[in-house]
Amino acid sequence: MATRSPQLLVIEAGSDQAPLSAAVARGARSGLSVYTAQDSPEGIAYLAGLPPFDDRGLHAVPDLILLDPVVPEADGLEVLTWIRNAQPELDVPVVVVTASSSTADSDRAQALGAREVHRKPDDLDELSGLVRSIIDRWIGVSQMIGAHLGAMG
Repeated sequence: MATRSPQLLVIEAGSDQAPLSAAVARGARSGLSVYTAQDSPEGIAYLAGLPPFDDRGLHAVPDLILLDPVVPEADGLEVLTWIRNAQPELDVPVVVVTASSSTADSDRAQALGAREVHRKPDDLDELSGLVRSIIDRWIGVSQMIGAHLGAMG
């Protein structure tokens, strides 16, 4: 019986940052399935299983969510608010990785249920190392190895 690949949902505020974040996540661990939502509403639709994400065979509930809440003219933490209010049984760790250095933003994210809040490094190697450590901590190396071995048959 094949083990499904661990699923990561990246919710990235800036469309220019989304491909970079997805590439860093994919490069952090082989065998990791990554979906990148361009904004909070798309991330909520994915988590709620709303069309076009209603096929859970194609769009599995993620094992981890990486959230960048810095969204111009919007509240990027609405995903955390939605999980807390609409889906309290959704037990998916949300880790915030943000360019914001505001302690108020960090405190608010943690109050809304973020498991961790990290400042997004400017250096690509540092960002890659941060993402790898988050994935290892919340998804785990053993789950990644199990999925890889399951895929091999």
